[in-house]
Amino acid sequence: MAEPIPARLSDEGRTATWNPALTRAAHVLLRVRREDGSVEERRSMNSGRAKVRDGECIEQVAAAEE
Repeated sequence: MAEPIPARLSDEGRTATWNPALTRAAHVLLRVRREDGSVEERRSMNSGRAKVRDGECIEQVAAAEE
């Protein structure tokens, strides 16, 4: 995964917010831990906000390499 972007995570980790101007990338990669403990990388628009389903937790936000 690329270098992490400073992001603010909600207490339960379901929502992440960041400053989209920190990277020129159009997309970010979210490192998401599922309920079963497995980790998945998801691609999301660099909008400054991401949310995941119940039982999942965002661990990291990083710029996606174009």
